[in-house]
Amino acid sequence: MDSAQNEKTDVKSEVARTLIEAMKQNNTPWQKPWNSQALLPMNPTSGNAYRGINRLLLSLSGRSDPRWMTYQQASTEGWQVRRGEKGSHIIKLVELSPGHASDGEQAAEPGSSTDAHQQKRFALKRYTVFNAEQIEGLTPFEAPSPLAESETIARAERVMEALRQTGLSIAYSGNQAFYSPALDKIQMPPKASFHSTYDLYSTLLHEGAHSTLHVKRMNRTEAISKQWGDEAYALEELRAEICSAILAAETGVPRSQSNIDNHAQYLNAWIKSLTKHPMALFSAAKDAELMSAYMLNLEAKLTAQVAHQDWIAEYDQALASKELELAHR
Repeated sequence: MDSAQNEKTDVKSEVARTLIEAMKQNNTPWQKPWNSQALLPMNPTSGNAYRGINRLLLSLSGRSDPRWMTYQQASTEGWQVRRGEKGSHIIKLVELSPGHASDGEQAAEPGSSTDAHQQKRFALKRYTVFNAEQIEGLTPFEAPSPLAESETIARAERVMEALRQTGLSIAYSGNQAFYSPALDKIQMPPKASFHSTYDLYSTLLHEGAHSTLHVKRMNRTEAISKQWGDEAYALEELRAEICSAILAAETGVPRSQSNIDNHAQYLNAWIKSLTKHPMALFSAAKDAELMSAYMLNLEAKLTAQVAHQDWIAEYDQALASKELELAHR
C-alpha cells in the first residue's frame, strides 16, 4: 500500500476513533437529545450544509450556532477568529491536479491509453473549521423560534404518511417496536403506552428509517443479509439511529431520552463492530444521510400534493366532464 493510501486510511481511522470515543462517553448526537442546531451545521460563506461524517463530527461540539468556516474563509469576509480558539476537524475528498503524483500516487503517462477517468487521483484531506461563536465580526445567530408541538408532530406524521403511501403498514399492539422486512410492516406498542407524543414519533421515525431498506423504497436489502444480532444488524441499527437523529433536527421532533435509552443496548455491539471495522462509520453516516433525505423528499412531495389537491380535483373533474362530453357526441 503506497503512502497516499496509508494517509487516506489514517485520516479515516482517526475520524472513526474520534466518534468511537465519543460513543463510549455517550456524547454522540444519536445518544443524547442535542440542540437541533448542532445537527444542522452549515457554511455561511458558501451557503452549503455539512453532510455525512462531517455533520456528525461538528455536532460533537454541541454548539448552538450552526455556522462553521475555515480561518481563511472568515478572513476573506473580514471576520477574525479569536486568538487561542481551537478549531474542529472535518474531512473532504479532493481531486489532485492532472498529472500530479502525490504521496506515492502515480499519474498516467501523457498520451497513454489509460482511460481519462482512471487518471484522476484523489486524496482525503483534513480541514480545520471554526464555529461562529469563536469568530469576531459576525452578527449574532438568531435561532429560529421553536415550533409548537402540534406543528412538529404534524411534520413527523407527514413523513410517516408519505412512507405509508409507498405500501408500508403500521400496526399498534404488543409491547415491542420493530420493522418487519418480510411483512413490510412497522409494529408499535399501543399509542397510550408511550410517555409522550414525542416518544411515539421519535420511535416511529426510527422504525421508518429501517423501512427504507425495502425493495419498494431504497432497496437496501444487503443491510440485513445476515442473521439477527450479528454485525450487519448492529450496523443497520446504527444507520437508523443516525438517521432518526437527523430527522429529529430536520422535523423539530426531539429525540426522547426514553427512545435513546431503549437503543442503548446496541452500544457495545456498535463499538465492537466499529473498533474492528472503523471504516463502517463512514458508510453508516453516508447511508443515514441518504435515508433521511429520501424520507424528507417523500414528505415534501406529499406536502406539495396536499397543497394543490383542490386544483388537482378541479382539473380531474373538468377532464372527466370533457371526456363525457366527447363520448356523447
